Amino acid sequence: MKKLLILGILFSYFSNVVAQEERRIPFSTAISAHIVKYNQKMDAVYRENDMERAQFLFDSLVTNHLNGTYMDNFTVNTIKEEPVAFEDYEKPLFLITYAAWCVPGVGEIPALNDLADRFHDQIDFIVLFWDTKENLKSKSNEYSQNIKLVYVDEKTNQDSHIVNKLKHALGFPMMYFMDEERKVLNIQKVETHHSSETISNSYNIHFNSLSKGVSLIIADLDARGLLADDVEAPEEEEENTSKKRRNKKEERDADGRTEEERRIDEEYEKYKKEKDSLKKRRRRRGN
Repeated sequence: MKKLLILGILFSYFSNVVAQEERRIPFSTAISAHIVKYNQKMDAVYRENDMERAQFLFDSLVTNHLNGTYMDNFTVNTIKEEPVAFEDYEKPLFLITYAAWCVPGVGEIPALNDLADRFHDQIDFIVLFWDTKENLKSKSNEYSQNIKLVYVDEKTNQDSHIVNKLKHALGFPMMYFMDEERKVLNIQKVETHHSSETISNSYNIHFNSLSKGVSLIIADLDARGLLADDVEAPEEEEENTSKKRRNKKEERDADGRTEEERRIDEEYEKYKKEKDSLKKRRRRRGN
């Protein structure tokens, strides 16, 4: 009798464990449960203009309540007006939500294009516009062919519940990083900067920000043994490139000089020639 009781308890325990592991909380359910209190707190910090506190509240909401949830399935449209169900995408997702009237930094789209061109075999890069097809078409030429451009027109879309949560609850532009089963790995706001930034600085700012999402997805694939051996995360790639540059600088030529020493010597020789030439011109004028 005792054995049966123990077996019953063990069976019940493991059944609950399996049920908890299989339980998938929809993104819409999680955000609905916490968005009202979150907005109340955000209203208060915005009145005090406390941007640091606002970022803390956003990060806390994402980390404690949204990460690990599963994105609801909803329908988006391509420029060709082909409806696509969100669950039809087979790779991990790097999703950015936008509107056509949003003005990205001058280096943002080039940085995103470079990352998509580099990692499109492992990740589906999707830019979702909360807009009409006409407004999306005006932006399409700016993006790489490796980025899937889609739109949701609220006037015609049937999935208003998830559209409301994605667009109106957290706002946009926003970045969502998900695995191939639509499990949310993280959510981040798109980086912003002053409009006076040069394209070079803007590119670096956005590349560093966007690449964090790519690295997160790549690391998740690697941890689950789903990553090809020859794929490197953006930070690792940049580090290896920097090492190669350093090694190249440290390589010595036939005279035993490094690249940096050789460059300095060349600059000095150039300086000496210019100085000698200037002296000769002065002597001629004196004569």
